[in-house]
Amino acid sequence: GDMSLTRIITAILLSAACTQVLATEIYHWVDENGVSHYSQSAQAGSPDGVKTMTLDDTAPPDYDPDEDRYGVAAQAERMTLLRKEMDEKREAERDRRRNAAAQQPVVRQSYPVNSGYGPFWRPPYRPVPPVEPRPPVPEPYPTSTLKPPGVPPD
Repeated sequence: GDMSLTRIITAILLSAACTQVLATEIYHWVDENGVSHYSQSAQAGSPDGVKTMTLDDTAPPDYDPDEDRYGVAAQAERMTLLRKEMDEKREAERDRRRNAAAQQPVVRQSYPVNSGYGPFWRPPYRPVPPVEPRPPVPEPYPTSTLKPPGVPPD
């Protein structure tokens, strides 16, 4: 879309600005699928409709890439130093906490003895003698002819 075209052109302009070439030729063409292509070298087949753009170098005359503090190499070096500094601070803080913890008196917390019955107290289980089975209960309505479902008639 339009946004990707803007990004591509911006990337080309930035890459042209970061190089020490006085001018760069950019080739632009649209393929048979309607996709725009940009390149710094001409296509081998040279498709029809190739447009050539010339981008001028926009770097200031006193630009020195070795002194560019925002270059990739300088940024990587700064990040490495920052990571090393943060690791040293983290180790110093860890040692300080370990030393402070070693100087603290050990406090033992006593908890009430749990009898294993949870929040409610129960007496311990004691076995009781077996209970004799009850005698059979007589049918409640012996004269009724109605039977519950599932019971075969007499």
